[in-house]
Amino acid sequence: MKRITLAAVDYGLAFGIDRALRDLLSKGRLSAVGCLVASDLWSREYKPLREVADAVGGHGLVGLTAVLSGEDLKPQSQRWVSTFGETFKSPAWYARRSVTGLLPDEVIVAELEAQIARFQDYWGGAPQILTLRNGLMRHRAIARLVLTALENQKVAPLPLLIYPQADGWEARRFARFAARHGLETLPCGPRLPDLVDEASLQAALRLHFDGLPDRAVVVCRPGEADDRLRRMERQQQVEQREVQRRVLASQTFFNTLAEKDIFLY
Repeated sequence: MKRITLAAVDYGLAFGIDRALRDLLSKGRLSAVGCLVASDLWSREYKPLREVADAVGGHGLVGLTAVLSGEDLKPQSQRWVSTFGETFKSPAWYARRSVTGLLPDEVIVAELEAQIARFQDYWGGAPQILTLRNGLMRHRAIARLVLTALENQKVAPLPLLIYPQADGWEARRFARFAARHGLETLPCGPRLPDLVDEASLQAALRLHFDGLPDRAVVVCRPGEADDRLRRMERQQQVEQREVQRRVLASQTFFNTLAEKDIFLY
């Protein structure tokens, strides 16, 4: 039996997304949920997720999706705000500075610490998983700052790190890097296809998990349309989220998992 970690990493982005993720987690159709504590919704949406997580016991992992880029979420540290204002930088900004060694390390660590602390203050415990939004974990210089923030916050037990999809060599290299610092990583496969037709997505899922290593992370983006989500995303993106939500909740998807001998870990 192959174990797959089916993860949704944008809890807190919109009420419709949060409702969908809680429903799928309660039905055993999700393995992990990453929370966006940089969202203004976190302070009210953590509680219903806590109730679902308690009800399913150890079935679902709940953790942090740390944010350093993007326009729809706000920095949580005063250090970041006083340095750069109330917006994050673009992924390209980090890519350039990671190569040249010009990252503002102390400012980034302060922001990561603030988000880790905000998660723990509301959740009442350490994050079980941790990833960086927009694939920023692939920059080794930023990954080192994540480790520094975890150490400074004395997070225990340490979370599983979700590394962006990469070829086998790159993922193994990062796993060795994390292991030297006492952390374990989960390999990441291709995310669920963004399709607007349920039958097409069901057919794609029959092959999607083939060839993935044990415990591989597959990121999905289920959701339910609401006014906030419609303002943030294009209509096609919202429709893709709704298709994923219906497919993952379906008996057909459950049958596919059973036929493929896949256990959502």
